[in-house]
Amino acid sequence: MAGMELRRAGGMSADTLFRRITGTGVLILFVVLTGLVVAFVGYSNPLWTIQSPIDFLTSSTWSTGTIDESGQIVDALYGASGALFGTVATSLIAVLFAAPIGILAAIFLVEFAPPRLAAPLTFIVELIAAIPSVVFGLWAAGDLSNRLRDTIEWWIASSFGRFLPFLSEDPESPAADSVFRAGFLLAIMILPMVVAVSREFIRSVPISLREGYIGMGATKWEVIRDVILPTARIGLIGGVLLALGRAIGETIAVTMVIGNAEGVPSSLFQPGQTVASKIASNIGEASGEIAIGAMAALGLSLFLLTTVISLVVRVLVRRFAVTGGRA
Repeated sequence: MAGMELRRAGGMSADTLFRRITGTGVLILFVVLTGLVVAFVGYSNPLWTIQSPIDFLTSSTWSTGTIDESGQIVDALYGASGALFGTVATSLIAVLFAAPIGILAAIFLVEFAPPRLAAPLTFIVELIAAIPSVVFGLWAAGDLSNRLRDTIEWWIASSFGRFLPFLSEDPESPAADSVFRAGFLLAIMILPMVVAVSREFIRSVPISLREGYIGMGATKWEVIRDVILPTARIGLIGGVLLALGRAIGETIAVTMVIGNAEGVPSSLFQPGQTVASKIASNIGEASGEIAIGAMAALGLSLFLLTTVISLVVRVLVRRFAVTGGRA
C-alpha cells in the first residue's frame, strides 16, 4: 500500500509538472502574440495623427504626399481597401480550387489507391509542399501566367464576363498579371497541405464504422458519403482553414504575378495587390514615421482580417457540428 501511495504521489507530481510545462508554452505564445500586436500598434501610431483607422480601411488611395517648404509631409493619404480586397479575392479563389480537389485526392489516396501507388503519390504531395514559394513564383511569372491567360481566364471571361462584370476581360489586350492568376497560383501552393491534412483525418476514421456500414449493404460511395465525410468533416474544415491561413499570408509568389496595381480592380482578371505583396513592394521605400506607420497598419489589418476569418469559420464549424451538418 505504501508503495502504491508513493507511485500515486509521484504520478500526481509528474502530472502537475507536465501541466505547468504545457501552461508555460501557452503563456509564452500569448506573450509573443500580445507583444507583436502592441509593437505594431505602437509603430502605426504616427499614421493615426493624419487619418483615422476607418479612413485607412475604407480608402483605396495610397499617396505618400509631398514635402512642403518647411520639410513637412503634406497631402499624404494611405488606404488599405485595395490590398484587403486582393487578399480576400486571391485567398477565396485559392480555396475554391484547392479545397474540393484536395479532399477528393485525399479520398482517393486512402480509399481507392493501392498501396504501391498511394505511397509514391503521398511522397510526391509532401515533396510539392516543401517547394519554396519563390520557385512557384518564377514558374508562374515565366510560363503559368500566360497559359492561364490563354485558357482558363479566356474561357471564364468569354462565358460569364458578359453578365458578370467582375469576370470580364478585354479580349484584345488581356492584362499581363491579374488577381485571378495569383489566386490560382495560391491554389497550387496550398493544395498539398489540403491533401496531407485531409488524408490524415480520413485515415483516422475507425475501420469499425466502415465495416459496420458495409455490413448493412452500403456501397463504397455510400460509406464515403454517410460515414467518412461526416466523421472527418471537422478535420477537413480545419485543414482547409490552415491552407487558407497560408494563402492569406503568402508574399513572394503573389507579388510576382499579381501586378501590384493600386486601388480595387474592376475585374478579377485585372492587376491588383494583396496586403502581403504591398508590404513587400513598399517596405524598401518607406521612410519617415508616417510611412513606416502605414506599413505597420497594413500588418495590423492583415492580422485583423485573419482573425475575423478564423472566428467566422470557427463559428460555422461549431454550428455545423451542433446541427450535425443540417443547415
